[in-house]
Amino acid sequence: MTAALTDDLLYFWLSLSALNAQKLNKLLENYSPAELYDRVKSDSALADAVGAAAHKRLLDYRSPDCLERMLDKVYKCGANILTLADKRYPERLNQAPVCPPPVLYYKGDITLLDTVCVAVVGTRHSSVYGKEMAHRLAADMCGYSVTVVSGMATGIDAYAHTAALESGGKTIAVLGSGLGKPTPASNTALFNKIAECGLAVSEYFVTVDAGKYTFPERNRIISGLSSAVIIVEAAKKSGALITADRAVEQNRELFAVPGNVTSPKSEGTNDLLKNGARPVTCVKDVLAFLNLQAAKILPANKPLALDIYEEKIYNLLQNEELSVDALVESSGFSYKEVLGILFSLEMKDAVTRLRNNTYALERRN
Repeated sequence: MTAALTDDLLYFWLSLSALNAQKLNKLLENYSPAELYDRVKSDSALADAVGAAAHKRLLDYRSPDCLERMLDKVYKCGANILTLADKRYPERLNQAPVCPPPVLYYKGDITLLDTVCVAVVGTRHSSVYGKEMAHRLAADMCGYSVTVVSGMATGIDAYAHTAALESGGKTIAVLGSGLGKPTPASNTALFNKIAECGLAVSEYFVTVDAGKYTFPERNRIISGLSSAVIIVEAAKKSGALITADRAVEQNRELFAVPGNVTSPKSEGTNDLLKNGARPVTCVKDVLAFLNLQAAKILPANKPLALDIYEEKIYNLLQNEELSVDALVESSGFSYKEVLGILFSLEMKDAVTRLRNNTYALERRN
């Protein structure tokens, strides 16, 4: 073997062969990458195990010069590689039920893989309700330094990423294509922003187009990177339910947002709830599971610009938590007016809704 072939380069070589990750991990139970490299030309049993097409690719990419040329393509795309041999490879992903990819191609802040991550996914064809819940949950979690993971698809995924970025939080996009061909093309601007302010990852070489099989495969990485998975909105046959299945297989906590029982867009999520998923209506439901302190991270002395109506509700909450009914009675405002004021105060990080449907002031540094 050539001395220039490091462990990272050997894993990179294996990834270029486009072996199915499950088959590749099975091979790595019996051979090290170095042994595979040495034996691929002469071991007929190995050739039979990987199949003719993959065996040819392994031979084609076996030259160190070829590997260097392929690496150049990665770097010219502005991407980098993280292999199973690297100490920075996330432990959550390097688990048998996840079927870890030998190489992750990435753009952005790789340290986000070591943060507390929660996946927020759902249907591409979302309702206004789904959009609002994706935005609220993602933005609120970022306020507690939780990194939002999603798949950069249109609909719920895009809303979750956008909410994270707009709130000043962090987000990870897991692509079903190579990083040089972000999919869908309509989300290219979002992809560029995520790569700049967060992290974009893929198990596919940078020039690989998305295919019918790539999206179900990448879903295992979305759940694999996360401590918990939230399905915001999903129809009976939504691809988001594949992520839910992977979460259960990987022993990740599964949450679902309750939906309108007459809406086809909520059939999948409501079925998940009937089958044991945890209901989530606000960020506190997730924080309780993650054992995170239920105190939002707010800048010290952040000024609050409140109008006279917001100030009245805010002052009523100074000494205790109150329900909407109690606020209606004490303020003299109508039920609808109080709900509108509370929503405005939540958007200003002034109050928070608790699990028992009462409201309290946000703790400030």
